[in-house]
Amino acid sequence: MPDTALEYLAGSSVRPATLAAFREHGRLSLRNLDDRVSASRRTLKRTLTTMESRGWIRRVDGVYEFTALGDAIFDAYETFRDRERLAERVRPFLEHTPAEAFDLDIDALADANVVAPDDDPTAPVDRLMELRAEAARLREYAPFLLIDSVRQLAARVDNGQSAPDVTLVLETGRPGGTTPEYRERFETLASAPSVDICRYPDGVPFAFGVADGHAFIGAADLDGMPCALLEGDSPELVAWVERTLDDYLDAAKPLTPE
Repeated sequence: MPDTALEYLAGSSVRPATLAAFREHGRLSLRNLDDRVSASRRTLKRTLTTMESRGWIRRVDGVYEFTALGDAIFDAYETFRDRERLAERVRPFLEHTPAEAFDLDIDALADANVVAPDDDPTAPVDRLMELRAEAARLREYAPFLLIDSVRQLAARVDNGQSAPDVTLVLETGRPGGTTPEYRERFETLASAPSVDICRYPDGVPFAFGVADGHAFIGAADLDGMPCALLEGDSPELVAWVERTLDDYLDAAKPLTPE
């Protein structure tokens, strides 16, 4: 079975370079192409023969010209390569995230940043703490809150200054089997006038939210521990987070006071 266009172009760097030369320079003779593509004359002849058979180029008056089909194929190939490079860049997040739980098109992540624990195991959590530290408005879903998060949020609503507007949607609701400090600080957080906490048990297995218009989504390992943080403020990313939070809030139950 003949290679698909993608398989053929990916099989040698000479092939996309040949199409790029035609796109840039128009009609080219074999000699002109030889000046622009780093390959042996034999390889170029074989490449031209194959591309002509595929309808991507054609011979006109002793030279070769790019066809509209070749241009369309090259566009599709470049789009794939761009998306592949983007997927590799945000791989630390994507490879730990279930596809069914994250349906945002990858193009929306073009300007996003990924914090991975390459050199610092706590880097994703540290960055999330930074995003929360000065936020005047925070909306967040989390399967559970780590003790550092509970300490941080409780301190912010209990320091006598202007308290942030916080909406939390948690999978587990009130913590069970935790330390006395955790329970005490959680109750400080839950009883604060500027904080709304709801329980939604059917959420995704990772945290996400918006801090002053800046979206963040955490990736978790199979034990539920944070292992990467995707962040950004593109309209598409923020809208996905806000929309998902709204859906959760519509189905969530408010946390009842003790």
